[in-house]
Amino acid sequence: MRKRTAIALVLASVFAVNTGTATVEASWLSKTLKKLDNALGVPDGDTQVTKQSDGKLQLPQAGERWILLSENKYYKTYVDRTKVRADGEAQNRVVYGVFKREFTPIGSQWLGSEGDVSPDVVTVEYLPLAYGVNKTLDYSRREFSIDPSYYDIHGNLIWKGYAGHFTISNIEGVYLGNYVPNSEEEQIKDKLFHLFGWDY
Repeated sequence: MRKRTAIALVLASVFAVNTGTATVEASWLSKTLKKLDNALGVPDGDTQVTKQSDGKLQLPQAGERWILLSENKYYKTYVDRTKVRADGEAQNRVVYGVFKREFTPIGSQWLGSEGDVSPDVVTVEYLPLAYGVNKTLDYSRREFSIDPSYYDIHGNLIWKGYAGHFTISNIEGVYLGNYVPNSEEEQIKDKLFHLFGWDY
């Protein structure tokens, strides 16, 4: 009943404004149509997600493949639009994905200081991760069969880790567990949840 009332009010306002005029201001019409979409429960076209046959949500495939989520002095973190899914409800919501870290020159040098690779060699890492409501998880390995992998500027594989049950082995380490309030990981989770319309 509320939806019908909202639709009737939006349509009535369109007809009331249009009485005696031949044109409608484009921005006003756009806002009115957006209100109508909201009343009908139609998702915004920019963030419209689709449900797969297994019930998991996926992002629209149009647009840039790599979505920037975070940036610090060591690396930028992206998620692969084609390999990110969301599942669950309430406190059991999880976003699974394949992530890319693009290392800055400082980050590449820092990574080399760990001893597994030479400094200034690695430029990119790909790794599977999952972000839950309250913590990062390791479940993405089961969703997307990749292990943490590091490449140089020419695309040569330099170092390969392992992602398994309750463990991810990569050079710089991945924190699995509860989010530290206002941490980069928690902010990444918030951005991922926003992509799927989970702003609560």
